[in-house]
Amino acid sequence: MKEDQARLFEHASPGVGLVVATFAAVPYVHLHLEARRRLYPALTLLVHDDCSQKARELKLLCDHYGADFMSLPKRMNPCVGDMSSYIHGLRWAERLGLELLVKMSRRFVPISNWVPAFQRLAWESSAPTYSNECLHHKYGFRTECIGFHVTTWLRSPALERLEAQVEANKEAFVEGLVHNLAREIHHAPQCAHYLQYVKDNPRPVQSDAYAVWRLMPSRRTEKSDLLLWHDCDGAIDYARLARLWRLPYGTADFADPNQGHGRRPA
Repeated sequence: MKEDQARLFEHASPGVGLVVATFAAVPYVHLHLEARRRLYPALTLLVHDDCSQKARELKLLCDHYGADFMSLPKRMNPCVGDMSSYIHGLRWAERLGLELLVKMSRRFVPISNWVPAFQRLAWESSAPTYSNECLHHKYGFRTECIGFHVTTWLRSPALERLEAQVEANKEAFVEGLVHNLAREIHHAPQCAHYLQYVKDNPRPVQSDAYAVWRLMPSRRTEKSDLLLWHDCDGAIDYARLARLWRLPYGTADFADPNQGHGRRPA
C-alpha cells in the first residue's frame, strides 16, 4: 500500500460483515441472530462452528434468519477454532465484496446497533485493525470483538503465520498472537490518513497497533449498556434478554455454552 494514498476507504460507510465464532452455544447464537434482525438487519452475518454436535441445529437456525453458516470438518484444539474463524471470515467477506470484517465471540452479544459507530471509526482512522485493551487482565489487545480491514489482512504475510498456526492445530495465547500479527501489519507501509491518525492518537506500546473500538469497555469485567459478555454478565442476564425478545430460553439454557459437549467453555 502506498503511503501517499489518502484513505483506506473510498466512502464513509464501508461494507461490514460479522462472523460469530462458536462451538455449540445455540441459545447464545440465537441471541446474536435476533440482535441482527432487530438492530442491524442489513448486516451480513456468518456463524462459524467448530465442528460441534449442534451443527445441524445451528444451520437450521441460520437458514431461518437468512445468515450464512459453516462448520469445520473436525474439532480443533482450544482457541484454534476461534483463530480459524478469522481466516474463513476474511475470505467470506472478500467473496462478498465487504471492506471490513468483525469477529465476535459467541457470548459477546450486542444489544445496540454498533455498526454506524464502527463505520465512523473506520473512516476516521483508516486502520487495518480494531480492538481495545483490558486493564483488568492487563491485556493490551482483545479478541472477543475485533475488526479487520479485509484486503489488508488477506494480503499480509501476517495472515500466512496465522494460517500456519491453524493448520498445525497449535494452541496459543490468542490475544498475544493476534496482537503481534496486528503489529506486523501496523508497521508495514500504510495510507497517509492512518499514519496521521496514529500520530494524533498515540498509544502505549503494550496496547498499540490498532484503532481503539470503544464498543468494548477498557475492562472486560465492566458491565455495559451496549452488550452482554460473560466476564461481567451471568446466565440470568442472557436469559432476561431472551425473554425480552421472546426467545424460548431460560437461565439454565445459558449455564453451559458447550451444551454438555465441550472440554471447557471459551
